[in-house]
Amino acid sequence: MASKTGNYYYYTGAIHMHTTESDGTKPFEEVVRIGCEAGLDFMMVTDHMTLVHRDQGKEGIYDKTLVVVGYEHNDLDDHHHYLLFESPKVYPENMTAKEYVAAGAADGALGIMAHPDEIRDRLKEYPPYPWDDWSVEGFTGLELWNQMSEWMEKLTRFNKLAMSLSPRKSMVGPTDRILKRWDDLNLQRRVVGIAGVDAHAFPIKIGPITIEIFPYKVHFRCLRSYIMLDKPMSSDFETARKQLYDAIRNCRLFCANIRWGEADSFEFRASNGSTTGTCGDEIGLTKETMIQAKVPARATLKLIKNGCLCFSVESDNLEYAVTEPGVYRIEAWRGKRGWIFSNHIRIV
Repeated sequence: MASKTGNYYYYTGAIHMHTTESDGTKPFEEVVRIGCEAGLDFMMVTDHMTLVHRDQGKEGIYDKTLVVVGYEHNDLDDHHHYLLFESPKVYPENMTAKEYVAAGAADGALGIMAHPDEIRDRLKEYPPYPWDDWSVEGFTGLELWNQMSEWMEKLTRFNKLAMSLSPRKSMVGPTDRILKRWDDLNLQRRVVGIAGVDAHAFPIKIGPITIEIFPYKVHFRCLRSYIMLDKPMSSDFETARKQLYDAIRNCRLFCANIRWGEADSFEFRASNGSTTGTCGDEIGLTKETMIQAKVPARATLKLIKNGCLCFSVESDNLEYAVTEPGVYRIEAWRGKRGWIFSNHIRIV
């Protein structure tokens, strides 16, 4: 649950999940109960093309878990899946991606591209749902890491049983192609990167047996998005919801696969002698500018500048003297598996 590290309060949650109102396998109330039991501080529900749970007044604080409701839009070809929060309605299903992204932006909605870089063709029954039109404008962010997408991209007829019995073992990290896309976008403007669980708890048939892939409780114990607040999350729902959405919009967020360790004490900051900033911040470059990062356990720490590796160390902490402006972020790896991915700090 919530923790304080340095000057910030961290809240960990799950983004992108489905219930029986679309293609999930458990009703809203049960999904929320499982999330509460898993220790989530927030949950962001995104059924396809419906806001019924929001319309029924089911958003709220359950025990200590903030639950908000958006929806997942897609075009007529079932591409360009887009998570929308705070939209006034479900937009018309015949809209193009450019149209519903623009409509969301005009309405002040928070919009996140879902699994934008899916590539797979091994099993025709599981086609990809990629994002093709990168000329769109007005989106808030994108999923760097989608749990279901990564699992399905590695799936073959031969490894189906093993992958189904231990789905979390397949998790490695965001693809190089989406990280490059994200870094390039951030050279132009702030674009938040989040982790999406994409929870459905699908049943899958393997011979005579049926296995539930990624039960909700397993989803909620793997990929997490952590928001960073400068004051504790409010017990008032409206205030807490605004705190959540503002943190995401401002890129005050990092992602972690807690399968490889909790990330509650992760720190990433830049200071220039007079100002200190963290994920989503911008500070000026001076002769004293330093980047520092700390992780809860020894890892390979990679400092990425403008999309390129500029420094790496095997340790639980990193210090780097900044001599050039740019957009900087941190990756932490446990062996060959991605653990923590920060959003950017801009140094100008």
